[in-house]
Amino acid sequence: MQALLDAIRNREPVSGMRFDGEELQEADLCEAEFRACRFSNCRFDEAILRRVKFVGCIFEHCSFRDSVIEDCIFSEGETGTQWRYCDLSKAEIRRSNLSLNTMIGSTAYLTAFADCALSGAKLDLDTQRKIRTQVIAGGVQFMKCKLQYAVFAAADFQESVFESSDLRDCSLSGSNLRHASFRGSSLHNIDLAGATLDHADLSHASFDDFDLTSLASFRATIVTRDQHEALLASLGLVTAD
Repeated sequence: MQALLDAIRNREPVSGMRFDGEELQEADLCEAEFRACRFSNCRFDEAILRRVKFVGCIFEHCSFRDSVIEDCIFSEGETGTQWRYCDLSKAEIRRSNLSLNTMIGSTAYLTAFADCALSGAKLDLDTQRKIRTQVIAGGVQFMKCKLQYAVFAAADFQESVFESSDLRDCSLSGSNLRHASFRGSSLHNIDLAGATLDHADLSHASFDDFDLTSLASFRATIVTRDQHEALLASLGLVTAD
C-alpha cells in the first residue's frame, strides 16, 4: 500500500511502474496521474477515486467492489486502459472517460455508469451473480452514457439498463437482454443479431429501422406508437391510411 500512496502523494505523474497486492480499501484517492502502469491483485473496495488519470494502464485481478469513481480519465487519444478479470460489482462510475477501454472477463454485477464515455470500448462483462447452480439477476446500468461503436461480448444482460444513452453502431449481438431497458436511447444501426429481447423496454428510443427478423426472440417487447412504422417495415409490412 505504501508504494502506491507514496506515488500519489508525490503529485507527479507516475509512469511505467508496477503495483502488486496494494490494499486501498476505503481509501480516498484524488488528483493523481498514472501512465503505462500495471496494477495486479490490488484492492480498491469502497475506495473513492476523484480526478485520477490512468492512460495506457492495465488492471489485472483487481477489485473495485462498492467503489466510487468520479471525473476520472482512463483514455487519451487512441490509448485506452485494460481491465483483466477485475471485480467492479456495485461500483458507481460517474462522469468518467473509458473510451477505447478493454474489459476482459470482468464482473459488473449491479455496476452503475452515469454520464460516462465508453465509445469504442470492448466489454466482456459478467453482470449476474451465480450461487452454485442459481443465477441471481442483477445487470449493469448505463445512464446518459456514450457507447457509440462499443462492442459487448455476447453475455447475460437481463435486467440491465441502457437508458438515455447513445448506442449508435454499438454491438450487443447474441446477448440475453430479457427485461433490459433502452428507454430514451439512440439505437441507430445497433447490432442486436441473435439477441433475446423478451420483455425489454424500447419505449421512446430512436432508430431509423429495427430488424426484428434478426432477433432470437422479442416476445412482449415494450414499444411506443411512434416506433410502429419502423418496426412494421422490418417485417415488410406497410400501414394503410
